[in-house]
Amino acid sequence: MGDVLIDLGEQHGRLPDVPAPRRRPAHRFRIALAVLTAVLLITITGAAPRPAPAEPITVPARIGDNMFVDRTRVYVVSAGPALHDSAVNNKIVSTYALPDGQLLSRTTVAVTGAIFSVMSVGETILVSYQVDTVGAEATVALTAGSDQALWRVPARLLSVSGPAGLVLLRENSPQFGDLHWYGVDLLTGRPRWTFEQPVQGYTTYAGSDSGFPPHLVTATTGGHIEVRDTVSGRLVTETDVEAPPGWSRRGITVWPVGDLLLVGGLGGVTAYALSDLSRRWHSSVELSGHWVQECVTAICVFGYQGGVEALDPVTGRVRWTADRWTNAEPVGRYLLVNGREGLEASYPLAVVEPETGRVHGDFGMWRSTGEVRADGTVVGLRQRIGEDLVFYALLDPATVSLRVLGSATHVSGDCRSTPEVLVCRRIDASLAIWPLTVS
Repeated sequence: MGDVLIDLGEQHGRLPDVPAPRRRPAHRFRIALAVLTAVLLITITGAAPRPAPAEPITVPARIGDNMFVDRTRVYVVSAGPALHDSAVNNKIVSTYALPDGQLLSRTTVAVTGAIFSVMSVGETILVSYQVDTVGAEATVALTAGSDQALWRVPARLLSVSGPAGLVLLRENSPQFGDLHWYGVDLLTGRPRWTFEQPVQGYTTYAGSDSGFPPHLVTATTGGHIEVRDTVSGRLVTETDVEAPPGWSRRGITVWPVGDLLLVGGLGGVTAYALSDLSRRWHSSVELSGHWVQECVTAICVFGYQGGVEALDPVTGRVRWTADRWTNAEPVGRYLLVNGREGLEASYPLAVVEPETGRVHGDFGMWRSTGEVRADGTVVGLRQRIGEDLVFYALLDPATVSLRVLGSATHVSGDCRSTPEVLVCRRIDASLAIWPLTVS
């Protein structure tokens, strides 16, 4: 397939601003569809010939192997040689470079359960896995290409900072109900700092979604709030607030978003500055039973059953609301949002202005994947139910246009992307890497 500016039959253009648009008469729809088809035929037949997309790079894998992808690596976890201890399993972690798929190392790791995540920094491989059926977890570090553990800590891997040489871990002790957070040295596994979450408290990390989080935030049912630096473990600031009603019964609701900490309950939501926990504003918007994310120049409060309220981050004022949106992804100065349109319509992908909630356009049944690229586009995928063919494209929310780059063939449906490549599991269980090149 060539590199063409088409939409494979999806409608584009502005959607109505109301949640439930009226249906157009059937004859008008047929006329519009005929015009759109004619335009597409002219675009395709009149386009200059383009070279076929490059063949994918194949990475061997078997049924039952697990795949983990980060920006520069793809990891394939396979069963290794059997051990005498029946409680321990050998796993082989094969590390391949992206975008060229070059094999970098094969590392043998002994684990006792399912592997949750694999990360690497330089020559160090980090593997987080399940220890038992009760819920205990562990993380082990190894030198790439070896079978000897550098260290092993009974805690789950959350993030790693290469510049700081620090690994962020969280230990959950189901039998005692304790929860500890650790910042351990990448090379030795020795704790640089530890923090025990209060029994009547809740801790979460704040900051970057993709990088190492700079802060830990803890709140107790009594209303005491603390912010810690994640690299050093030191206490940055703390304060006491009036605990919202219901925290002791329904759980603590705090959401770090941008440079704010939202503290919510049955009485609404209060925003505090993360830097010093000074009070910024209060809103009657309900946080309990909702989830929060940063939406470019707004704060989105989503209900778990759908619907969103967009707040002004400076004043807390509700800018706009919409019943149809279920989640949002910031891309440049716009939001890519998914809607609930019933089973027949799947989940159309729309472009929304965060200041007003106005719909800028839509990408129909394409779905976005991976992080935003440097040029402001995001990778889009489309696969029809029951087919093993995935079309991939670059979606540009600013112009509401897409550039189809090619198609991934014989795909089982498990696809991940980086800004440079698309990685998919194929029907035969192998992995294929397609370059996201634009001619």
